[in-house]
Amino acid sequence: MKRNLSGGAGVLKKTCGAILAVCLLLVLLYGSGEAEIRDLRDLSQEPLSYVDPAAADRPLIPAGDQERLHAEFEALHFEPWRREVPRHRLDQVLWGFRKYAGKPGYGRDGRRHPPDWIRKMEANARLDEYPQGGFPAVTVRRTDVRRLPTRESHSLVPRSPGDGHPFDNLQESSVPAGSPIRVLHVSRDRRWHLAETSYILGWIPSEAVASVNPEMIRSWEKVPQVVIVRDKSPVRDGKGKIRFRASLGSLYPKTGEDEKGIRIWTAARGDRGEALLREAWLTEDAAEAMPLPMTPRRVAQVAGEMAGEPYGWGGLGGKRDCSAMIRDLFSPFGLWLPRNSGDQALYGRFESLRGLTPAEKEARIIRDGVPWRTLLWTPGHIMLYIGLHQGRPLIFHNFWSVKTRDARGKQDRVIVGRAAVTTLHPGREFPGADRPGGDILSGLEGMSLLGIPSDSREEGTPR
Repeated sequence: MKRNLSGGAGVLKKTCGAILAVCLLLVLLYGSGEAEIRDLRDLSQEPLSYVDPAAADRPLIPAGDQERLHAEFEALHFEPWRREVPRHRLDQVLWGFRKYAGKPGYGRDGRRHPPDWIRKMEANARLDEYPQGGFPAVTVRRTDVRRLPTRESHSLVPRSPGDGHPFDNLQESSVPAGSPIRVLHVSRDRRWHLAETSYILGWIPSEAVASVNPEMIRSWEKVPQVVIVRDKSPVRDGKGKIRFRASLGSLYPKTGEDEKGIRIWTAARGDRGEALLREAWLTEDAAEAMPLPMTPRRVAQVAGEMAGEPYGWGGLGGKRDCSAMIRDLFSPFGLWLPRNSGDQALYGRFESLRGLTPAEKEARIIRDGVPWRTLLWTPGHIMLYIGLHQGRPLIFHNFWSVKTRDARGKQDRVIVGRAAVTTLHPGREFPGADRPGGDILSGLEGMSLLGIPSDSREEGTPR
């Protein structure tokens, strides 16, 4: 009997050990957030590999329409220098202060902000005098655009330093060096400028801004603009020193070419905060005249410049989130897009997918979607439809994670954190990823055909 009990205990011990090992494996795979999704292993991450050779150089937009869209792009790009009154009302400017009033939250070091943190910032903003200090200006470096006048981050829950979490509630966007802006207001301590670009409103550090006069505006606008097509291209001064790295999709006035490469103008900040024109150089392959011919091949080539790029919420760290990537991807083709995903979905010809089953949504995408020109939208996320692979739609997008369930059934996530080619079911091999509403296809609410002239775009909101 003792031998039987001992043997049973041994079997039980081995069984428990096996179960523990399996549970540990599941936690390592699904609970750590480090596992790689199958799409990234099985699908080529080179966008060009999905271009149909028969249609590679066929225009996606008629030449006449593209020229009109390019003219619209340039008008919007320079609009902050031509506007004399703010586009944003005081209630829109106050939104961030009101949203986080009473919610000071936590900083990047995991420490709670002081209870009066928001109140002190609002006092420094002196918005009772808004608008004050309006003038045209230009950014002299890539800079963050903040919802409130602070570099400190904000989270509603404490985060450990170095946890890799890329989100900051106060990060609105980032803008490249050389962006036309209009300063609407200056903080009491003069360290922050509230400014509008053509696509965003927010607070910019004063040292990143320089005022422009009418003569400089005329000089900047009258020469042809080139657009950066190689991401993070070095911009060098006459001695070959790198002044900054230009992001794909940013524009600069071209003044000529020589043995050093393409000559452009950039701006520096003078002692009195005024903009000073500075000549700089790009390599010949770094920029092209706008607009690039919008063909599947060229769109895929530009997308390839960003494939694998790390995810950056609101442009944090000079990186891109989903809508920043889409906006920059289409800038070289002269297509101006808003900054946020919901607005981007509306900017073309919007087609609602609400009320359809996942199968019906997929069929609609295959039927109506134009590869390399159609955006797919789910609240909070925007993607580019690039065509079919084995009869199923593929997308190119920059995304943070895939929601899953851990070994205990608790919601978890697998971190991706980069621009990638995927199916509409990324991570479906993980537990819970294919539950109802758990994948991209189930959550899709609309699709938008880009490049529709402004007088024929849909009205309303994609909600």
